[in-house]
Amino acid sequence: MNTNFVAPRILKLNVPKVATKLIKFRKSKDRKIMTLSSNWLPLFGFYGDAQVVEEMIAPGKGYRIRLANESDTKTKKVYLREYKSRSANPLKKDAKRVEQLVETAGQKLIRESMGDATHAHITFEYGVLTFTPVNNAEWALLQDLSHDDKINTLVAMTGGVDCAVLERGGYSVKAVVEYRPNERRDTTDYTEMTALSTLANCAPKVLCNEDIYTLNMNKLAELLGDTPITVAHVSLQCDDFTGDGLKSKEAKEKSIEELSSTIDMFIPTLNMLDAVKPPVLVVENVPGFMGTKDKPNPINDVFCLQLRRRGYNIHQQVFNAIDYGGYTTRKRMYMVASTLNSEFAFPEPTGQKPFSVWGDVIVPNMAEIMQRDITENKVTKDALTSGRAAIISKTRPFSPTMMKAQGQSTKDALMIEIDGRYYRPSTNVLKQLNSLPDSFDAEWLPVDKAAQVIGQSICCKLHHAIMDSVSKHVRSVGDMFKSGTQMALSL
Repeated sequence: MNTNFVAPRILKLNVPKVATKLIKFRKSKDRKIMTLSSNWLPLFGFYGDAQVVEEMIAPGKGYRIRLANESDTKTKKVYLREYKSRSANPLKKDAKRVEQLVETAGQKLIRESMGDATHAHITFEYGVLTFTPVNNAEWALLQDLSHDDKINTLVAMTGGVDCAVLERGGYSVKAVVEYRPNERRDTTDYTEMTALSTLANCAPKVLCNEDIYTLNMNKLAELLGDTPITVAHVSLQCDDFTGDGLKSKEAKEKSIEELSSTIDMFIPTLNMLDAVKPPVLVVENVPGFMGTKDKPNPINDVFCLQLRRRGYNIHQQVFNAIDYGGYTTRKRMYMVASTLNSEFAFPEPTGQKPFSVWGDVIVPNMAEIMQRDITENKVTKDALTSGRAAIISKTRPFSPTMMKAQGQSTKDALMIEIDGRYYRPSTNVLKQLNSLPDSFDAEWLPVDKAAQVIGQSICCKLHHAIMDSVSKHVRSVGDMFKSGTQMALSL
C-alpha cells in the first residue's frame, strides 16, 4: 500500500453573481501587458483552453474579454498555469495548484482602451470580463496653473479667518464646508454663524453648511463640477487633543457615549479626499494631535497611514507663532500631505523681531481697552488666585495663547494688566494679536461669538508662511512656478 498517495481534494464554492479585482499592468521592455491569473476565472466560465474574444468598450473606457461564440473568427484561448513548486493544500502535498490565465498583449487595444492607466479594475460576470482603467495619478494636479493666477482650494471647518489669509496669499477658495453645532449654552440657532463669517470674508463657488459627518461627499464633488481642487485645507476639531486639561477625561468619555466626540473627524475627511481627489492636503491642529516621540497619538498614526495608502507623502511639524513674527505664543501642528512629484519643505523661522506686543498692540488701543475693566469680576479673581490667568502685561514681550472660549469670560481668557487693574481685550485687539488682516469683518458678530471665531483661529503670519511653502510646492510641478505670482499678504 502506497501511504504517500493523497487523493486530490475537490473544493465546492458558492459562485457570486459578480466579483471584482484590481490588477497592475506589467511591463515588458516598453510594452504594457495585462496578465490575469486567477481562481475566479473558471467560476465564471473561463476554463483552460476555452476560446475568448477581446473587444474595446470605447476609447479610454476599457475593454472586455468574453467567451467566443460560433460566429467569432478572431479568438484566443484561456491558458492553464500549474504551480509545481507549491501545493493548493499544504496537508495534501500531491494536490498541485492549477490556475487559468488570460493575457492581453495587443498594444493597440491597450493604448486605445486603457490610455495611460497603471492598473485595471476587473469585473467578473459569467462569460464576460470587463477591464476598466485606473490611474494611480487620479490625485494628480489637474488645475492649469500656467493660466490660473490662484490655486483652487477647498476649505473645511473654518470660521473664515484662514479663508481670508488664503485669498490674500495666492489661493482661490472655491468651496467651503462649515457647520457649527449648537452648544448647550446657546439660546438660539448658531449653526450658520461661522458659515456667514466665511461668506463675509471670501467668495466660494460652493458652500456646504452641513455637518461633515453627514455630508454626501459625492454630492460635494458633483457641485464642484469641472472645477479641479488642488489644495484641501482642513482644520479638524481640536478639543479632544489639547494637552492642557481643557477637556477632562470624563468629558471625553461622555462625548463618545453621546456621539458628540470629534476624535474620528479624520474619517469623513478621508471620504472627502476620496470624492474630490485634491493632490495636496493641509491640516492644522493643536500639537496634541501629532503627539510626541515618546507618546504618539494613535489617531494621527492611523490618519497618516490612511493618507499614505492613498499615495500621499506626509510632512508634519509643530510651530510657534512667535518664530514667524506672531504676537502670541500660539503653537500649532501643521500637516502637509501631497501626491505631487515635487520637493516640499516647511518654512524656516523668520526670527523673533525686536517688537513687543505692548508697544505694537496695547498702547495704540489703550483707550478702547480701558473701557472693559474686569478687575472686580469673580472669574478674574479666581483666575488670579488659581494661577490660570493668561495676562498681557508691559513686562512681557508676547501674549499668551487665546482660546476658543475667549468670549465666555473663563479663567483661561486673555486679560490685560494696566497699573494693577485688569481689562478684557476688545475684538479689534484680538484681531491684531492673531495678525488678522484689517479687512477681516467680525464687527457684525455678537462680541462673544467674534471672540470665539478669532480665539480658535490661526496666527495669520505663521499660516501665511506655511501656505507660501505649499504654493511653491504646487507651482513647481511641471515647471509651472512663475516668479511673482505668489501674492504678498496684507496685514
